[in-house]
Amino acid sequence: MNQIKNPQKLLLKEDNQNFKFSWDVEKKPLLYQIGEHPYSNFKKIENRHALTRTDNNKCLSIVSDRYTPFYNRRFADIVNSFLNVGSKHPQINEFDGGRKLSVQLKNEGIGTEALTSQILTDKEVSIDDKHTGFITMINSHDKTSPWLIGLTVVRIVCKNTYLIALKDLNANALFQGKHLPNFEVKWADIQASINSASISLQDYLMQMERLKNKSWKKEDNFKFFNKTFRQMDLHPKNASTRLNNMIIEFDMAYDRYTKQTGGNNRYATFNAVTHVIDHNATKKQVERGWNSFGRGHMIKNRALNTLLS
Repeated sequence: MNQIKNPQKLLLKEDNQNFKFSWDVEKKPLLYQIGEHPYSNFKKIENRHALTRTDNNKCLSIVSDRYTPFYNRRFADIVNSFLNVGSKHPQINEFDGGRKLSVQLKNEGIGTEALTSQILTDKEVSIDDKHTGFITMINSHDKTSPWLIGLTVVRIVCKNTYLIALKDLNANALFQGKHLPNFEVKWADIQASINSASISLQDYLMQMERLKNKSWKKEDNFKFFNKTFRQMDLHPKNASTRLNNMIIEFDMAYDRYTKQTGGNNRYATFNAVTHVIDHNATKKQVERGWNSFGRGHMIKNRALNTLLS
């Protein structure tokens, strides 16, 4: 069997957000019968175990003592981190009776793309645009591949597309690991990092919602700009030509975002701030992190705190 007909049955939905697989794997000892009598004793086979499904007890693979299962629920934890920031409709496929497994989420939407971007930033990785279609997770329970997480352009719908995505991840995975004890710590760090980024992003998205619900007057832009960017009060009559040009650019960005965000609100104002900082940063400033964690980032935080107050 290459693909189940209804892959969504693999997931159970709880509390409208929390997802989990309907089955997992379990490592069981292998026994053999001593003698031909029906009531003969059984003896354990050393260094051999059966890796079985928890729902139907079918054996997926024979593994050694050192083999460490990578449980389905671990991918579910990552899926939930993305669902909590607005991702939707995870696509799950199993192949060869569950021996091979994939989970995908579309890398689209403000929250999803922001979380992906944060993960890439933490990894100090730059991914080509053609690889931003899907957040893809792949694992095997038959020792044919490691567990992998990354971005792929291909959507997995059959065994062939699964193999294409697997090839892509083998070359470009953000995270991967073998089914061995020393990779358990690595997975714990990955899970904690993604979960922490998701929680931080949830707080940020809540702040953005608050800004959307607060009105703003365009005539306050001059005073706000000076306090945010220059930390000073200045009358428009005393503004230099350079400052006036900066205000004009800020107002133009503000007008653009009011159309995108539904009117005069503080969310549009904050977007105008980030637009000016990110688009006006020089190549050298970007390389030095000016707009990510330097002075430009401090200006963004100052603007956010002002607009939330």
